[in-house]
Amino acid sequence: MAGKLQIRTVEKSDLDFIHKMRKNNDIMQYWCGEPYTTKEKVLKNYDDRQTDTTIREFIIYQDDEKIGYTSLFNLNFSHRTGTFGIMLDPYHQGNGHAADSTRLIVEYGFNILNLNKINLDVVDYNKKAIHVYKKVGFQIEGEKKQQYYINGKYTNGLLMGLLKGDYKPK
Repeated sequence: MAGKLQIRTVEKSDLDFIHKMRKNNDIMQYWCGEPYTTKEKVLKNYDDRQTDTTIREFIIYQDDEKIGYTSLFNLNFSHRTGTFGIMLDPYHQGNGHAADSTRLIVEYGFNILNLNKINLDVVDYNKKAIHVYKKVGFQIEGEKKQQYYINGKYTNGLLMGLLKGDYKPK
């Protein structure tokens, strides 16, 4: 039986793993970006974020194996809010890791950063992700019409949120 999922801060040694995922179209279509980035851009982004207090980035791992990346960004400590993002290596999808990883970062946001609300954006056709987010406790708060242009067509985005008082740990 595999060990429990854990998160740890992103290190420079993780950039090859992150770069590999950022070049994967199957991942990037859900991040509403193109699967085009260079290792140099990934490194520059990493370096730039080292002094940025509005983001926390983590590697999701299990038994020393990297399975994904997650973050809380747009952190606003005056309003106690942040935005959640996650990408899982396709090899590790479909194993319940998305819900467990989401819970880990939500608990970090609420218990360590003392956030009151965590938001996320998701494309409306990503039914699996929407199901996972609802399972964790996120609720749809709004729809953004034709927000993203992906694979030659416009698609809507959904804004979802989770309040600390509504979160029920598993």
